[in-house]
Formats: sequence, structure tokens, C-alpha cells
Amino acid sequence: MFGAGTSIPAVDASMGEIGWISGTNYAIGDRRIDAGYTYECVRDVVFAPQNTYPPSDARSAAFWLKDENAPSHRAAPFDEYMFTKARRPGSLRYVLTPGFFDGFAMYEVSANTVDVVLRDQAGGVVLQSTSQDMWEQAFGEWEYLFGNLSRTKKYTATGMPMRPAAELDITLTQNDPEMLAELGFLAVGQWQQLFAPLRTNLGGTQYGAEVTPKSYSYFKQNPDGTYTRRKGRVAKVITASVVIDARDAPRVAALLEKILDIPVAIEASNLPRYGHISTVGFVTGSVVSESWGIARVNLKVDGNI
Repeated sequence: MFGAGTSIPAVDASMGEIGWISGTNYAIGDRRIDAGYTYECVRDVVFAPQNTYPPSDARSAAFWLKDENAPSHRAAPFDEYMFTKARRPGSLRYVLTPGFFDGFAMYEVSANTVDVVLRDQAGGVVLQSTSQDMWEQAFGEWEYLFGNLSRTKKYTATGMPMRPAAELDITLTQNDPEMLAELGFLAVGQWQQLFAPLRTNLGGTQYGAEVTPKSYSYFKQNPDGTYTRRKGRVAKVITASVVIDARDAPRVAALLEKILDIPVAIEASNLPRYGHISTVGFVTGSVVSESWGIARVNLKVDGNI
């Protein structure tokens, strides 16, 4: 789905990547890029036709090991983790034609501005064009006037007009051309919204939604009172309850089955004050038929690192 204009090549030599080449022999420990991931040679490849089978081919399973934590630089925002990032000094651009979609979500963004252009097809007519500064909304007047405003790390878009071959053009830009523009996670697809009963334009998330940081640091308490502490990554755990129309219960139950064991982007609300109730993670939940007209969806999201 990568189109002309994407600023990161399939094999990014500037990041030290080396692509696999058919007909070349490889030794144990060699690392090569194939099909968007890094593969390490675990058994010498010194004969044909084995050296013509790419590492991602099932016939190469005994010779190459896929490094799940090392996607290619271009593919890094499309794996399941947010800590694997695409980076470019000054600006970073993706031009994508993924098929039918009505929105997207970006997390672990480092940029001053985000520019988004939606075209009806590759290089075609512009349907939408937006530009936005990546700054958090101030908590109050004092913070606005005197505080240190921070940049937001996420950007989401919904309600985009769908076309069968629409082109999505995203550019992240830093004010300082020497500073790295970064993107950790990018999902393009169709948002599924859980509406409140009888309110077709409002989400049904109830007050009481909870966000708990989850640490992956290492901590060991020693007998003498000292301890060993190693800083690790942090994820979110979100629990929320959503009230929906009972007629939507079968659809929502099917949706929960569809996304089971698949990391997805999720937001409790599109209002800025609830922006913290969002992440990318694994969603589990239950659909409770509370009455003839109302159902309740109890959700838990284990956020990804």
C-alpha cells in the first residue's frame, strides 16, 4: 500500500538495513530485511535452490529466524508495538492506498505539525486537507500563560469520505530540521463507534472510565533494604462501561469477537478532556442485556508498549 512520496524506502540503508538478495549465500548471524521484517540466518545458506527462497518463505523456516521486535524501518509503525518507530530528521511522510477506510490513528508521534491530505485515488482529486499543531490543550489559564505546554503524542481522524482507491498522505514535521520526526504506530481502517441509546451522534461511554499505568520495570528488594531498579516501558490499562441501544448488542458482540487477540486503537471520547482514555491494545469485554431497550458493554483494554 506504500505509494510514491513515502520518505522511507523499503530497505533503508541510512539506518544500516541490508535487503535479502536472491541467489546470494548467507552465513549464520547475517541479518537481512525481507517482507517488512528483519530475519537472522541461523543455518548457513550455501546452495541452490535454498538461496533463492526469501527468509519469509515457509521453505526457509530452518534457515532464517524472524525477529519480531525488529520490523523494517518503513514498516515499524505498522507492527503491534508502539516503541518500534520510524524516524527521519526534519520530516517524515507516508503515502498510502490501503483500500476502504474512514479514519486512522497515530500514536507515539513526535512532531510539531501534522499535515493530512486525502485524495480520491493516487495523485487524484483532493477530498480533504488538514494541518494541525501537535500541542496539548492547556489545563487552565495559568498553564496556558505560564506553564510549559507539551506536545501530544497521538493524532486520530474519523469520518473521512470513503473511496475504493483513496490515497492517504501524512506528513509529520519538526520545526528544527535536525530534530527527528517519529511515528510509533499507524493504523488505517474503519472506526466502529458505540453510540448511546437514542443518540446517534454521541458515544455511550459512562463516567467512571479508569486508566491505570502499567509498568514493565524490573524491581527487586534486597534483604538489607537496598533494591535493584531498572526502568522499563509503561503501558495503559483501561476499564470502561458503555451503554448502547439493545438493537446494537449483536453487532457489538460480533465486533468483540472480531478484534479478540488483535491490538486496535481505542478511544473513550473525542473530547480533549478525555483524551487520556485512549491507547492501542488488546480489547476484551462482555455485552450485558440490561433491559428491553438497553445493553451495557464492559470493556478492558490491555495497552501495548
